[in-house]
Amino acid sequence: MSQIQACRLCGSAVSGTALSLGDQPISNRLPLQGDGDGTAPVYPLNIVVCTSCGLPQLEHNLAAEEHFHDDYTYVSGASSTWVEHCRDYAGQLVRDFGLGPGDLVVEAGSNDGTLLRFFAEAGVRVLGVEPSGNVAEIARASGIPTLTAFFNEETARNIVESQGRPKLFIGNNVLAHVPDTDGFLQAARDLITHDGALCFEFPHFTRILTHRYFDTIYHEHYCYLGVGPLSAWAKTHGMVVADVQPQSTHGGSLRLFLEKQGRPVGEAAQGRIDRYLAEESELAGAAPWQQLEHWLGDWRSRFRGTVSELRSAGKTVAAYAAASKATVLSNYLGLTANDVEWCCDASPLKQGRLIPGANIPIVVPATLRDDPPDAIIAFAWNIFDEIADVVAANVVQETLLIRPLPEIETRTVGGGAQ
Repeated sequence: MSQIQACRLCGSAVSGTALSLGDQPISNRLPLQGDGDGTAPVYPLNIVVCTSCGLPQLEHNLAAEEHFHDDYTYVSGASSTWVEHCRDYAGQLVRDFGLGPGDLVVEAGSNDGTLLRFFAEAGVRVLGVEPSGNVAEIARASGIPTLTAFFNEETARNIVESQGRPKLFIGNNVLAHVPDTDGFLQAARDLITHDGALCFEFPHFTRILTHRYFDTIYHEHYCYLGVGPLSAWAKTHGMVVADVQPQSTHGGSLRLFLEKQGRPVGEAAQGRIDRYLAEESELAGAAPWQQLEHWLGDWRSRFRGTVSELRSAGKTVAAYAAASKATVLSNYLGLTANDVEWCCDASPLKQGRLIPGANIPIVVPATLRDDPPDAIIAFAWNIFDEIADVVAANVVQETLLIRPLPEIETRTVGGGAQ
């Protein structure tokens, strides 16, 4: 691991540490139960802010190969909420860009092909680029052509030679996963047709600050994106931010389109862009991150108190969804298997493993019926309603469901609770 010397996007100087979440394990590297002593290496998890373009980003670099490999455990299709989002997403882009059989859509970080499947069903040619071999194979097995590779300049050349140029290049919650943000964007810009577009979805960095979604911060996310930094990049690289559309995913995301300069930006789109630029300007610099760190100290004490009260009363506490958020939350809170007995997850790739650092066993959802707990922490709070429905359908007794963020919230489900 190395400390960065310059901004990943524009190369300018960065601030000192603006927020520290301490030393944390890699969020998606889930050890197998019974494999070794369960210890996981930890690395600093700190935020710095670019003094020029304003991009918040990690203070240290871990090689991308540490995150994306043949034992990667996240699959897009495991969440019904996310699948429906992808269905609507693809439908909108097919309509808005008039995509048909003669067009190609390339997605970087395409995972198991969930999003591309909906383009393919609409008759559009698709190609996925996924560095994690195990999930790339899942995509290919379902009929989605997928390269097992990191997207970069070399991969872009290979795509042009074998497939032609795409009209649409998608990076769906992937741009933040790139150590060389500038190089990735340049390769994507040079890949698309002259009338094509780059489309990125990402959690908006302002939501981390205003809604305290700090568990979006983990080593896999090298930077925390916004309209301002990408607009500054576009101006110096022959592109323009063509539109920004709000999304409800991940607690508040943006869908941002970059097109080559010379194409007009609509009045409504420009209004949205200007609003987001104004919002980001009010949260610029290191100070808002320092304020978040102060709030988190109090929140940690309160959440630990909630769990301690339940355990002291003889209540069993479990969790649902072993997402990356679970690693960040449990390690920041100092929760272990002594506090949280197990965590359900629908993904077979995660079952039989442990949440790193916390060593909380990851089990099948049927455990809700077989070993019903008194309380469940919804680690993936961004799909809280989906988790509430799953828990209610699987438990007979009344069960306390706890949402950690943006504030501690509880809901009673099961046992006829409304």
